[in-house]
Amino acid sequence: ERALVERAGGTVRYSYSITPAIAASIPETAIQGLLKNPKITSIESDDPVYATDAELDITWGVKRIGSGTLHVAGNTGAGVKIGIIDSGVNYDHPDLDGVYAGGYDFVQKDDYPMDVYGHGTHVAGTACAEDNNFGVVGVAPGCALYSLRVLNDDGVGAWSATIAALDWAVTNHLQVVNLSLGNAKNPGTAVKTAFDNAEAKGIVIVAAAGNSGNAAGKGDNIIYPAKYASVIAVGATDSSDKRASFSSTGSDLELMAPGASVLSTWNDDVSYLNPQPFCMDSVCYYKYGSGTSMASPHVAGAAALVIASGTVTDANGDGYINDEVRAKLDATATNLGVAGKDTQYGYGLVNVAAATQ
Repeated sequence: ERALVERAGGTVRYSYSITPAIAASIPETAIQGLLKNPKITSIESDDPVYATDAELDITWGVKRIGSGTLHVAGNTGAGVKIGIIDSGVNYDHPDLDGVYAGGYDFVQKDDYPMDVYGHGTHVAGTACAEDNNFGVVGVAPGCALYSLRVLNDDGVGAWSATIAALDWAVTNHLQVVNLSLGNAKNPGTAVKTAFDNAEAKGIVIVAAAGNSGNAAGKGDNIIYPAKYASVIAVGATDSSDKRASFSSTGSDLELMAPGASVLSTWNDDVSYLNPQPFCMDSVCYYKYGSGTSMASPHVAGAAALVIASGTVTDANGDGYINDEVRAKLDATATNLGVAGKDTQYGYGLVNVAAATQ
């Protein structure tokens, strides 16, 4: 059998005893001829295998949307600017300090948007936690992470600070922003105009759809700013790809992402997560969280991977690719509800592996 392969120009790598096969490199032009030989039953591709990624396995949502496939292929969203408009970010965290690129604190009005509340750090970890063989990994672990703090130590903020953060994002040429915040009450024309104009300046704007849903999935209860047409409204799924009962529904719902029991970075010690791989020197800075707040940064990270992939061009000629990135994410989502877009699942579960092809 070895001689048969070698006569065809192949180089034998292995011969086995536990399976009737030979591993060999053969010219593509020889494949059809070999398949006609009665002594050969089949020719199969020698596909690659990879070491199990402990970080990826721990971070089930990041794995579920296909991010790990892109990380292995070299796409980590390197350099894509993602702004987390939230309660700040613990930029000293060992899973975030390497990707942190700056930001602004619109609460304290200084250049040190450190997170006290914890929410923003959790969101940031899902989007951008480093791929460093420790803790968790984000959807886009090579991103340039920006913290735009608009929520105070109790997790409360104002639209005025949020508009200021959007303004900062435009001025500093951020490419993606995530807002895991909002309100059910329509904030009026000024806020809508700010989001519309930020989107028109080329930013992919992603926001949590809200946690006002019900088990039956009835009603239109998506919050602002996710409700705006300029914003991608993201709902939450569980590990079975079912809509989380709390996830808001409605005609403005666009995409779904993992949002139940999501492990991510935290701003202070959460000791019950001992032992490793969640802790460093017996101090744990990771926490589980559930909500559309946890789902939204999956999509923000996915947008960064699509941008970094270079597979999207400015099709409409407006000078930006954010519209095309959004359309790609929508078109490649894994349908979970009725065929097409629906009020419980939008276009479906974001599938970044498909979106970057």
